[in-house]
Amino acid sequence: MLSPKQFYQQLRQRKVLSTVLAYLIIVWLTLQVVAVVSQLLVLPATVGNIIAISLIAATPLVCYLAWFYQYQQGRIQLFANPDGRPHAMFGSRQVMVLLLIFIFSALLAYQYYLLSRPATPAEPLNLTANSIAVLPFTAKNPTENSPEPTPLKNSPELALLVNSLAEEISSQLGRTPGLTVASANSGQVLSAQQLSVPDIASRLQVASLLTGTINLQDKQLHIRVQLLDGSNGQTLWTNQLQRQLTDVFVLESEIARSVVNALQASLPQDSSLLDLSANASTQSADAYISYLKAREQYRLQTSEAMQQARQLFEQAIGQDPEYALAYVGLADTLLLLSDGSKEFGIIDVDIATGLAKEYLDKALIRAPQLAEAYAIQGKMLELQQQFEPALTAYQKALALNPNLAVAHMWQYLLLKQQGRYAESLVALERAYQLDPVSIAVLYNRGYEQAIRGQFIEANASFNQLLQDFPTSPMGHAGLALTAFHQGHLADSLYHWQQAYHLSPENSYYQQNYRGLLITLNLIELEPDLKTNSLYRSNYLLRIGDTETLFNEMAFYLAARPEDKWLQFEAALYQMLLGHPSKAVDLLLQHHSSFSEDELFAMPMCSPAIEIAWALQQNERKQQADKLLVRCQQHLDAAKQNDLRDSYLNHLAARLAALQGNNELALQQLHQAMAYGWREWWTFYDPILHSIPTKQLAPLRQQLENSLNEQRQLVLARAKQLTPAKQ
Repeated sequence: MLSPKQFYQQLRQRKVLSTVLAYLIIVWLTLQVVAVVSQLLVLPATVGNIIAISLIAATPLVCYLAWFYQYQQGRIQLFANPDGRPHAMFGSRQVMVLLLIFIFSALLAYQYYLLSRPATPAEPLNLTANSIAVLPFTAKNPTENSPEPTPLKNSPELALLVNSLAEEISSQLGRTPGLTVASANSGQVLSAQQLSVPDIASRLQVASLLTGTINLQDKQLHIRVQLLDGSNGQTLWTNQLQRQLTDVFVLESEIARSVVNALQASLPQDSSLLDLSANASTQSADAYISYLKAREQYRLQTSEAMQQARQLFEQAIGQDPEYALAYVGLADTLLLLSDGSKEFGIIDVDIATGLAKEYLDKALIRAPQLAEAYAIQGKMLELQQQFEPALTAYQKALALNPNLAVAHMWQYLLLKQQGRYAESLVALERAYQLDPVSIAVLYNRGYEQAIRGQFIEANASFNQLLQDFPTSPMGHAGLALTAFHQGHLADSLYHWQQAYHLSPENSYYQQNYRGLLITLNLIELEPDLKTNSLYRSNYLLRIGDTETLFNEMAFYLAARPEDKWLQFEAALYQMLLGHPSKAVDLLLQHHSSFSEDELFAMPMCSPAIEIAWALQQNERKQQADKLLVRCQQHLDAAKQNDLRDSYLNHLAARLAALQGNNELALQQLHQAMAYGWREWWTFYDPILHSIPTKQLAPLRQQLENSLNEQRQLVLARAKQLTPAKQ
């Protein structure tokens, strides 16, 4: 038995270490040659793997042989004993050891081969999950203890791919009948919050989660995919794949198809992944990287980022003119940049929709079954006021991909605009099921809850929005609307101020914030309201300076005599605090120039109801009645959907008063006040003057008391309010 010292001396004497070192150098050189030859001959990656594994796994065998053999006098010979006799190399004991080493090396090589080879499509597993969310993949090293920095730090391509892989796989999985797929956007937000797997699954209401790790080396993608049980986070199934970067679309399809196979037992019979994205991808690595960069900018949802996204989509198309997905992305970006978009509008809507149509046509020629293309086509048609064709396009998109949350969302907005409330709510609820961590979905869902009197639920939705997106003004805007519908004007003012502070360029937040200051007669908190051209007229009306107000309006009317909306604004001022006869003249001067949609704008059916009043004053009852009937129809349609909207009750009161039903008018005014109506000018409205003053007096006093109470509450909180940005 050799001591450690003697063993080391023997290793040196027999030159085992130098022999093994020489062998490893030969292995390294051989692998370089194999790598070059494999690429030239386009050999499968399996060939290189087998050669590399075999050579490395043979190292223990080389060590053993080096103990017995040595290279001397130009030839290999057995190592001699001190007495000069060669070792007994092939005694039974030595043969047994050699055999064991050979078996060990072979098993080691086989096990490593099983781990490294590309996975074959998964066989159907008996899993019971028919809903799934795809979380962002994690970039990491091939070995956790590697001293090298992670590829994510050194590879911009990998960083982009990590952010988009979940989105693309979700899109492909969404085409599978019977499989509910949550939006990748929601999964990305929740993953960034570092929630546990069960918590993420609970928020997304899915039974399983798909995630994994990804590494990029020399344009070669190595991906390990995991399907997790949403209830406890346990791994249900794993898969490993490797592809060239240019084959990423094939890889995404393989992942999606293998997941569908794994979940086959939970899906309807004969359910399979529909390959609807044929010819949508690209073989150009440069075009694909440009596309990923464009998508990254698109997700930022700012005007500057959207303009950058447009340039990058155009760059991707320049690198591959056949890239259908790039055409779709460019069309989408152009529509969001149009004047028809409140968020980013900087391009004339006709130019934007014309360009979008051109790019969508090119995309659909190349990939005629892209659901995203039809959804964007629907938005384009909607901007062009072609509402029925727009709905048809949305339905086409959802037929191709029922899990496309944005199509459900856009469908909701259009159906609501058309007065089809019940259908719109179904579309909104489906959008929420698929994308519950979306700013737009959470906001609209909360708003619908608020106008139906579900204030606890609405506040929960908006507070959740604030929690998920603390820098977004939308949560505060929603809480402001909810408070307003309850008559809590001080709370509403606070939240409008916060929204305005977060987004000072947003005119909607500014108008609501400053409009409430005028309603509560708190001009001292924003002194520039006295001179600001956007608010000066309302300011003068609020303080009762009618002489200055009407003189200034007369000047504007003389400068713009054909402006129908300016005429209508002047008529309202005359109705409230001026001369009713002048109001009648102004209302009837251009009333025929209003379009149907403009005339019956809800929830106040204005300016139709004011024009009906003017026609009554002019003894044109038949024409007035036609307008009132149409307003009543719009009101009845709105009330069929359980709306708890004080504006609808106020409209009902005005309609009843014009129709001579003062009792119903009083009832509706009481209801409007109970539902939060707090407009200071209410009882200056001549439409309500048919109601006896004595009957209106209690309601007038209630309104004045409520406004004064809310005003004092704001003043008490004034120190908590930070000045809004100018």
